[in-house]
Parts: sequence; structure tokens; C-alpha cells
Amino acid sequence: MDRKSYNLLTEPWIKVLAKDSGDTVSVSLIDVLQNARQYERLAGEMRVQDFAIMRILLAILTTVYSRFDAQGEGYNWLDYDSNGYQVTRVKIFEDDQRQELLDSWNQTFTSGSFSRKVFDYLNEYSNRFDFLGEHPFMQVTHDEYNSLVSADKKIEKGSGQVLIKQINRSISESGNTSFVFSPKSNDEKDKIDLPELVRWVITYQGLTGVTDKTKVQSKEKYSISPGWLFQISPVFIRGSDLFQTLMLNLLLFNPNHQGEFNLQKPIWEETNLLSYAELRLSNIFPNDIAGLYTSLSRMLHISWKDEGPQIFSAGLPKLDIEQNPFEPMTTWKKNKDKKRNIDFVPAVKSKWSISKAMWRDFGQYVGTDYSGNEVEPGIIAWLRQLKK
Repeated sequence: MDRKSYNLLTEPWIKVLAKDSGDTVSVSLIDVLQNARQYERLAGEMRVQDFAIMRILLAILTTVYSRFDAQGEGYNWLDYDSNGYQVTRVKIFEDDQRQELLDSWNQTFTSGSFSRKVFDYLNEYSNRFDFLGEHPFMQVTHDEYNSLVSADKKIEKGSGQVLIKQINRSISESGNTSFVFSPKSNDEKDKIDLPELVRWVITYQGLTGVTDKTKVQSKEKYSISPGWLFQISPVFIRGSDLFQTLMLNLLLFNPNHQGEFNLQKPIWEETNLLSYAELRLSNIFPNDIAGLYTSLSRMLHISWKDEGPQIFSAGLPKLDIEQNPFEPMTTWKKNKDKKRNIDFVPAVKSKWSISKAMWRDFGQYVGTDYSGNEVEPGIIAWLRQLKK
């Protein structure tokens, strides 16, 4: 491929449903945030893809509004680094600070648009949103990938590849078994344009299975990670348009643990993904919303040939729910595994429960039992906080 750059901030890759025409249109990341009131919702190939992309947008907004108020000014209870965009220290976090965050949320919601600081922040990290750049978005470079895997798994060996039809979750077909009711013919299953590839790479990081064998090499044995979205039962709030949907799902602090204020670190703020892999191999996982929303299950490298992309994939250690007890966008169930030191675990969907009507588990979504046998999704607790 001749292109050397494909910046997600300015290239049209996000599919949305326009409110005025009802048409599905492709827009850039900056466009979708600037004009969120004009779009009814995200409208990609699958709803689960929309969910994965929405979490990228929420990671941006959570990072910005937890650092800067609705006018773009830094909070006086935070210390910032020399460039003014990253927080180095939380000096205090009590009722007054929580109220400031709620005021920022309310002013933004009332204004009907996101502040200039959101776009200044994106411009500051513009090079980290280039899908084909020096730091390819949610990917590693050729040399980084080779340094992460064993000698027999290096790119030149040709192993560790995943096919387009594997990451395309509307097909989800391996090289061994054909999907009979595929939406694409056999000749088209491994063909894809660049915008769709971006959407599926983001989705794949959240919805990876565990059938692939290549791992990031480590001295210690570990279980390969499924995508984090495979381990939860997703729930989110839908507003009357995309702006409302993003705002209603925008948590600026943990409503269930109000004394906590974790510094946000989305994946594009990592110095490099080699350091990120080292943390994961050391059982250090994201403890913030932006880090969790942008967490990786695979170290991916995409090589470009005349016939299209070749995707190499190396698995990371599994994210442990005990180290991430606050995932706001999931339902929960009582933990029955006595070996695990946690009261509730995500109520993961299975092929036996996927057709079960939501109302039959209503208590998992909206708390009706106050005896301690149920726990509400964090997003519902946040709505209660906004209402209060």
C-alpha cells in the first residue's frame, strides 16, 4: 500500500446514523465529537463494534474532563506536567472536588457540545492516532513485534497470523472451518478497505477469542487473554442523540467508591507498547476507566502487501476482574467460586443465555434488592449520582 499515513482524527472511518436524513455516513473522530448532536448513534457493521468504538470516544472524554473543566481550565487540586496535558499528582479529592467534576459535566451537557480543550488534546496526541504512522494506533511496529515473541514466531517466519475473516466479527471464520451463512463470498472474505479494517481492529482488541496460539514471550506461564468485552455483560445508556449517549455514559469518578480518583491513562498515552506489555506481564493492569476502555488483548502488527494487510497477533495475559472490580459498563452476578476473593463477577453472556429476555434479569440492571445480593452496573450508579 502506498499510503504512509491514515490519521483517525481527520480521516472518515466512523460510521454514524445522521438524524436529519437517516443515512449512514462515514466521519472522522474529530467530526463525530464536534457534531455529535447531528447523529442519532454509531452505525457500523455490528452493534458490538459500535460499543467498542464508543468506548474509545468515552476514553477521550473521560481523560479530558477529569483533567480540565468545561471552560478548558485545569483543576486547582491537580498538578500537571510541563506540557499541561497530563496530571502528575492529585493533591486532594473530597466532596468539593467531586462537585467540581459534576459541575463540569453539567455545564458540558447543558451547552450541547464538547469544549475546545477536547480537540486541543486530540491535536496534542495527533501522531498517536495515525493508523499507519510511526506509532500505529493500537498496534506495534515490525521491530517491536519481533522483540515481543519467540524466535520461531517472528514475522519473517510467517506464523502468528490472523486472517481478515477472523477479525471481521460478522464472519468470524478460521482457516479450517467455513462459515456457511457468511455475508461475503469466499473470494471477498479476506478483502477489506482501510476504514473497515480500523473498525474491526478496535473491535478485535475487545472481542478476541483464545484460539490463537502465539503469545508475548514471558518467563512465567500465563493464560492468553480473551478480549475484555468477551468477559463482561455489556450495558450502556442510550440518549436521544449521540451527544446525549456519550454524556450519559461519561463517568468522571467512581460513584461506588467516591473517595477514589484514579489518574486516566488511555493506550495512546503509553510511552510505547513494549512498556505496556511489560506491565501486563508483571500482572499490572489498568486501574482507570480510560485505560480499561482502551486495553489491549493482543500485540498486533499489520504488514502491507500488494494483496492487502497481513495481521500478526501475539496474546497478552488475561485481565483479572479482581484487579478491575470497577468496570462501569457491565452487569454483575454473585461470585460462586470460593477460590476468588471477590463478591461479584461480570455476568458474562453465554450461548445458553444470549436469547434470555432482559426483564428476566432486571435486578442485574437496576438494583431492586438491597440485601447485598445484587450490585448495580456502575453506569446506573452514575445516573443516580447525576439525578441526585
